[in-house]
Amino acid sequence: MMKGYSACVLLGLLSMLHFTTKAQESNILTGNAIQQASQAEIITDTIPSVNLDDKNLNKIVDIRSQFEKQNKTYSAPSVPNESLLRFLKKDELELSEEALYWAHLVRDASTAFNENMTFKDTIIVNPLFMPIVFKGEVLPKDLNFFDPNSLKPKSILKPLVQTDTIFKNELLNRKIEDLAYQYVQNNYPTYFRYSLNDLPKDVIKPKAIKKTTYEDLPLKIENEASFSDVDAPVKFIPERRYWISHFESAIQFAQNYISPNWHKGGVSTLNLTNRQYFVYNYNKDKIQFTNELEWKTNLYTAPKDTLRDYKIGDDVFRVHSNFGYRAFNKWYYTFDATFQTQLFSNYQENTNNIMAALLAPFSVNLGLGMKYDLNKKFANKRHKNLTMSINLAPLSYTFMYSIDKDIDLGRHGFKKDEATGKFNNKLSQFGSTVNATATFQFNRNVSWYSRFYYFTSYDRILGEFENRLTMAISRFFSTTISLNLRYDDAVAKNEDFDSYLQINELLSFGFNYKW
Repeated sequence: MMKGYSACVLLGLLSMLHFTTKAQESNILTGNAIQQASQAEIITDTIPSVNLDDKNLNKIVDIRSQFEKQNKTYSAPSVPNESLLRFLKKDELELSEEALYWAHLVRDASTAFNENMTFKDTIIVNPLFMPIVFKGEVLPKDLNFFDPNSLKPKSILKPLVQTDTIFKNELLNRKIEDLAYQYVQNNYPTYFRYSLNDLPKDVIKPKAIKKTTYEDLPLKIENEASFSDVDAPVKFIPERRYWISHFESAIQFAQNYISPNWHKGGVSTLNLTNRQYFVYNYNKDKIQFTNELEWKTNLYTAPKDTLRDYKIGDDVFRVHSNFGYRAFNKWYYTFDATFQTQLFSNYQENTNNIMAALLAPFSVNLGLGMKYDLNKKFANKRHKNLTMSINLAPLSYTFMYSIDKDIDLGRHGFKKDEATGKFNNKLSQFGSTVNATATFQFNRNVSWYSRFYYFTSYDRILGEFENRLTMAISRFFSTTISLNLRYDDAVAKNEDFDSYLQINELLSFGFNYKW
């Protein structure tokens, strides 16, 4: 490679020497030609241009091709790769963001003054120390030959409060400046070197910006306008949502403490209530499809139970669907279906006997009838509204079944087989059903929810009446007062409570969320 490089350098020097000798010879020839032209008294103003054709241009010898013929080791230079360029390229000095900030802060001229400086602090030169200009005002501004207040009655009492203007100090400084100016004007008039007439008077001439105007073309009305030919603007109609969802979630606590020496006795308990409620409804034209999913659980401490610390007082898993076709106004022909069971096992106190468990038992209710649907909003109150739905099913069928035959079937309403003396684990009944729900929103934070269920087979009555008052403290916390009443005349009466009416009341506070 070094031999090829030395050969290239030698060849370059020989070519340069060849070109210099050619140039000297051309200069000698041109000099002789000029002498001959001067002797012949031929004067030329222009030099003839050399016109080369494409054929002549192709005959010019390429230096690189000559190098390649003379030196076989010569090759065209290659482009350096990225690694070589990265090695040759020097790293630029970069400053951090903090260094750039402080550099700009030091170079910023606005930082020369303190942030607390006012406009008065920025005055550098006092007018008294500047060249005095003669203004032509010989007489003082407050020249008075008489006092206008001399004729007014003078009061002996002085004012209790001396009121001064807010510009008292400024006016005092102006008065001192005027007295100094008058003193120089009266005693040292030679100090005046300029007057107002000597000062330059620059006249600011506004520059008029001319706007190009175009001649108005005359409008020609060939035909009379017809509004029937003009299309009306397209009306924007948003896409309607036929499926509407709603969700409520509540996890709340309730605690009750009773001391051991309480005169009426009692047991301290801690309750944890859980309610999850989801609604997914469809409404289009005359068709209405309602779907509800509800799960609520009441977990409380059991100090009297020697086998377990906690018990389940209320565990309900309910799925309800209602399909309706509008008949007239707010009435619908409906088909109603309800499935109900519980999710956890509940044991009798101090025993391992299961009173209720998952699908032990469960009930299915089907009914045909009509439904009345009401949704009223009050004009005076923004958040006040009433939602009510009443479904009447004169033809109804209820099926109850328990997958566990060892539970206490009598407390759930199953009938006893007279032949064997045991309770059957399934029950079928025909009758009538009334299912109604109502939600009344008093204001933004207080609402009342009520649910009424009634079924009769004309020899048995089963009814549930649930009421819940929710008082929201914030978006995520609320206080709830709930009262559940249940009536079932097919259940055997308890010795402690000789009645078919069952009561469950609770006051709780905790988490509450809606969307």
